[in-house]
Amino acid sequence: MTGTPGAPRPWRTLRRTPVLVGVAALTTVALGTGSVRIPCWFSGFTGLDCPFCGGSRALGALLDADPSAALGYNAFAVAVVVPVVVVVLVALGRWETGRAAAWWPTGRRGRLLAASLGVLTVGWWVVRNIPAVGVPAV
Repeated sequence: MTGTPGAPRPWRTLRRTPVLVGVAALTTVALGTGSVRIPCWFSGFTGLDCPFCGGSRALGALLDADPSAALGYNAFAVAVVVPVVVVVLVALGRWETGRAAAWWPTGRRGRLLAASLGVLTVGWWVVRNIPAVGVPAV
């Protein structure tokens, strides 16, 4: 995961990252179009939404170029999860070609970023399940 970047290699030397991008694209299309449905076990057991409930529908709305509907289904998925996935995939490509020392920030910065993502996730989980806040349950 870490190391010092060596001499950059050509982009055609990518091996793992294109596979991950392909899997991410296929998963997005499968979930976003509704051809694959994954029921939320947390919502099934508790009746509450998990942080990712509505994420598949949000992906579908983004594929239909309807960002306002996507935000209505799951704002967290649109505003946080999708950008983080894109940034990580780009960083993986840079790391794999020797243009970056790591695909995730190392040391204190990496731990702070991971903790921040965790806090955001839990915060969204709590806020979306408070009816008085006005976040519509999907």
